[in-house]
Amino acid sequence: MSRIFKNGLSLKTQVYGLIIVISVISFVARVITDVETTRDYLQTQMGSHAQDTATSLGLSISPYLDDESLMIAQTMATAIFDSGYYKEIKFTNSQNAVVFDLENPKRVESVPNWFIALCRLNAPTMQSELNSGWIMAGVLEVTSHTGQSYLTLWEHTKRSFYGSFLLLIASLAVAFLILRAVFKPLKAVENQAHLVTRKRFTLNEEIPVARELRTVTKAINNMVINLQSTFDSLTKQTQALTEEVYIDSLTGLGNRKSFENHFNSVVDTITTDAPITAMMITLPSLANINQTVSYQDGDEHVNDVSIILKKIIGDLTNSKIFRLNGSTFIALAPFDEVFLNRTRLEITDAFSQKKNSLHVNGFANFALISVEKGSSIGGVLSELDTGSTIGTKVSLDKVDKDTLFSVKQWRTLIQSIIDSGDVSFSVQPVKRANSQNKQCYFEVFAHFIHNGEKVNNGHLFAMAEKLNLTEELDKKLIRNFVNIKEQYPNDVFALNVSKASLYSTDFIQWLTLYAHTKPIIKTNLIFELHEISLLYNVHIASMHIDAIKDIGIGVCVEHFGTSLTSFRYLQGLDIEYVKIDGSYIQDLLDNTQSQFFIQTVNNICHGFGIKVLACLIEKPETLKILENLGCDGVQGNLIMSPSKIIKESGNNTNKEFTFCADTLKFCN
Repeated sequence: MSRIFKNGLSLKTQVYGLIIVISVISFVARVITDVETTRDYLQTQMGSHAQDTATSLGLSISPYLDDESLMIAQTMATAIFDSGYYKEIKFTNSQNAVVFDLENPKRVESVPNWFIALCRLNAPTMQSELNSGWIMAGVLEVTSHTGQSYLTLWEHTKRSFYGSFLLLIASLAVAFLILRAVFKPLKAVENQAHLVTRKRFTLNEEIPVARELRTVTKAINNMVINLQSTFDSLTKQTQALTEEVYIDSLTGLGNRKSFENHFNSVVDTITTDAPITAMMITLPSLANINQTVSYQDGDEHVNDVSIILKKIIGDLTNSKIFRLNGSTFIALAPFDEVFLNRTRLEITDAFSQKKNSLHVNGFANFALISVEKGSSIGGVLSELDTGSTIGTKVSLDKVDKDTLFSVKQWRTLIQSIIDSGDVSFSVQPVKRANSQNKQCYFEVFAHFIHNGEKVNNGHLFAMAEKLNLTEELDKKLIRNFVNIKEQYPNDVFALNVSKASLYSTDFIQWLTLYAHTKPIIKTNLIFELHEISLLYNVHIASMHIDAIKDIGIGVCVEHFGTSLTSFRYLQGLDIEYVKIDGSYIQDLLDNTQSQFFIQTVNNICHGFGIKVLACLIEKPETLKILENLGCDGVQGNLIMSPSKIIKESGNNTNKEFTFCADTLKFCN
């Protein structure tokens, strides 16, 4: 019922309801009026009939009122009384003595008692004074019997009810047919408006006949056309800028500028729990192929390497590949060197299989190093270049053995975490732009604990994805976070959800059922989805996002722009926020292209009713530019660093989570 009041009754329901109510009221009023009219008529008729009988019978028996002829008078009265239309005929002489009294208490059995009680008829008693000569002989009283009147009224009521009911049904049927023809185009307009609210812009080809609906339909169609035109124009401009500034035209990978932006956005976030490894792949035979064969064959060689890297490194969660120049590729992966043993093995195996006589200096060289926090791009590239030139010797047997062992251990570890592991949480606010203490939401960071130690999230989810256990990890994360959410029902939190869960029908079904068990997750909760995950299959992702929204959970697309593809996929996605990738924020002060990109994103998203967020803000100057560019929310260490939510335990009772949302800080 509350949902009906929240969403409102449809016009169709209101009109149908109004017509049905009016029709039923008219039907009831008609039947009641008809019955009352007939009842009044029968009441009057009984009185008139009793009076006529009293008068005519009195005149007939007046000559026979003496003692000798009284029997004749009684016989005449009995003959009339036996017709059944009278309840009582009584003659009283001048001495007030009853001479004869004929009574008929019988009721009509074919009339229901409830009807008799509902439609009460009062039988009138009429009198006639009888004279014997000039002397008054007595008074004759005649009372009509109500039985026949009740029977007449009952039969008339049934005919009136059935006739009125058939007329009601016929009227409602005609009204339904007419209203269906009227509401059909109105339903199309409603569907079109509903799709617009979900960022799906479609044209209504059926123009209604009704002038008002025709005007509304044309207005919405024009709005959709204008929005689509603006969206297409802005996306073309942005795509052209992205391709020119950030994309390598041959491979479609990010170029050196894109690498520098991404490197700067992650180098200061490196910790022991979140390492970064850089991999460089160089093509020592490319120059020889270009000179001795053709540049076309050289491009094919570059594309071969690009395909290998996309296939192998592209499967690593949140890893990115770039082409720095003609013969150099570089990749950044959020894992340590040990974890990348299998990846290193797969790359070297793939390179060895591709080598042929054209590759006089080898198919490709491979180097890999760990990136330290605060490292410079020049230092990392120099170290990688040295390693690539010298060459990397890898013991394949040792790598394979260690990796296989770790896979078995990872399966056991992940299953143990799912079954009985602990989860700790920290949050970082996403503050509304140009606001002091108001938040869009609090982003939640989860840390899985095993045997009292934190597990590297990047490694954990990467292995869970390989072992098809990511969905179960997400379920555990949500179940554990509900305990915190129940403490702060009015605060908005955002949880990161994996690609596997986004595309899992089983996960959506589980989430729907779990929301009925824990209604707290139906409000003030947002799922953050990585753009790369979303682009895997936009159609299925859109359907599952709709299902998530139906539960009551909002959606934010994070790392927006990291795919370096067109933003056209935004059309049709029912999301609340996009969070711009940090690579566009780091050099914002000096990079006009990044400023133009962010401004264009704001124009596009605001046209769809989507709010734009910016993250990794470290400088006040950057914050000011982002607010001037129109961003709706900001996040970063400048605003507030991530802070852990701690649940303290007393001697006998557990204290609440130490979280002070209103003051944008945490308290002990």
